[in-house]
Amino acid sequence: MELPSSEPVTKAAAFLSCAVKAALPVLAVFILALSTVTLTPSKAYACIGCCNSCVQGDCDAAVAAVKAHHATGEVEIMQHVSNEFTNHREWLTDTFFKDNILAALQLFTEQMSAVAMQQVQIIGAFFDAKHQLETQRLFQELQLQAHRDYQPSEDFCWFGTNVRSMAHSESFSRFTALALSQRQIARHLGTNNMSGAAKRDHDKENRWTQFADHYCDQHDNNWKSSVTDSGLTLACNRTPSPLKERMNSDIDYTRMIENRRTLDVDVTNTWSNTGDELGVMSLGNNLYGHNILTRDIDAESLKNKEYQHLYLALRAVQAKRSVAENSFNAIAGMRAVGTSAPWVGAVPPATGGNDSWKYLGAVLTELGIPEREVAEYLGDPAYGPEVYPSYYAQLEVLAKKIYQNPDFYANLYDKPANVARKSVALKAIDLMLDRAIYESQLRQEMAMSVLLSSRLRTQFKDAEADLKQQE
Repeated sequence: MELPSSEPVTKAAAFLSCAVKAALPVLAVFILALSTVTLTPSKAYACIGCCNSCVQGDCDAAVAAVKAHHATGEVEIMQHVSNEFTNHREWLTDTFFKDNILAALQLFTEQMSAVAMQQVQIIGAFFDAKHQLETQRLFQELQLQAHRDYQPSEDFCWFGTNVRSMAHSESFSRFTALALSQRQIARHLGTNNMSGAAKRDHDKENRWTQFADHYCDQHDNNWKSSVTDSGLTLACNRTPSPLKERMNSDIDYTRMIENRRTLDVDVTNTWSNTGDELGVMSLGNNLYGHNILTRDIDAESLKNKEYQHLYLALRAVQAKRSVAENSFNAIAGMRAVGTSAPWVGAVPPATGGNDSWKYLGAVLTELGIPEREVAEYLGDPAYGPEVYPSYYAQLEVLAKKIYQNPDFYANLYDKPANVARKSVALKAIDLMLDRAIYESQLRQEMAMSVLLSSRLRTQFKDAEADLKQQE
């Protein structure tokens, strides 16, 4: 807006100059605040009154000029502030941040990343060392454990050495029991080449001759030294004289079998009959089937049905006798020698032995039994120091005698693996004992069932007769 060149303009310029000079010391914030204030005439008068050169007549023109310049100044000020803020923002982002802060942050980030990676590498090295040491420690523990667990103790070898012949001894005992049973059945049925095969009386005649030669004791039957031919002096055959240990062994079960852990019974030896074999068979003859079955039934008689029923009844009697005798044969078989090699005199067999008796004898000697008495304990000292213990003798040592040694319990303070091994070995021996007891109970049940059947036979016949009469 262009001002006139008259005097009022001069006055207005002077007024404006006065107003500008008065407004210079005011702060920028106050100037911005004035942009929103509308000057009133009274305020204009007050402003004009500040300058003595101003007159009342020029007041309206001056106010209009001030308003116009104020509007222009407000726009310029706002534009200036906006430019300054824009410049400041550009300086803050381009100069201050990008040239200084951003570069410093990049260096800071790079430094921190490098330090962090170095720290992670250090931590990784610690982890590697930790795993390496733990692995070495584990290998050392496993090596120590293997060294400890795979060192069987000497005590555990007791079981391994003493059971080497038990399997063979058990099978041999079963075979012996079977052979004794077959021999007794053949005796009762009159099989060819058996005692009493032709006549029943021949069996007792042969048994009497055997009694006079081997088992007769002249001091029996009220023997008196002052009386000639008293007792059984005349009955006993003095040529040859019966051995003292064989006297009455055909009737003495306790002395012949019960108190003996090993009997010199070897049924595989067909060319030699020992005293124990004869004693066991003679004792069986007296205990079971003193009177053998009749021989009066010939081939022609068996064509008759009555004789056929009689012969079947005789076989039924023999079947019951074999059940009763089975227990006796089983007990004798368990006490038979634990090897199939011949046992002749004091000379041990050249082959077939495994020297198990030496290790069993070592167990006994540690209990305080003298070495010279080991053979007497395990077998019969009459056949020399080297014996072949029976299945019964071996089982007794393993299941009973080793526990009587205090060293056995002291040696349980051993490595856990060795204690576990001993526990398994003891469990195996326990199973052997349970099996032997179980088989004994089966034999007892069979004998009891046969006894009950025999006792009830008369009642069965009476019941069958009553049923036939009712029909």
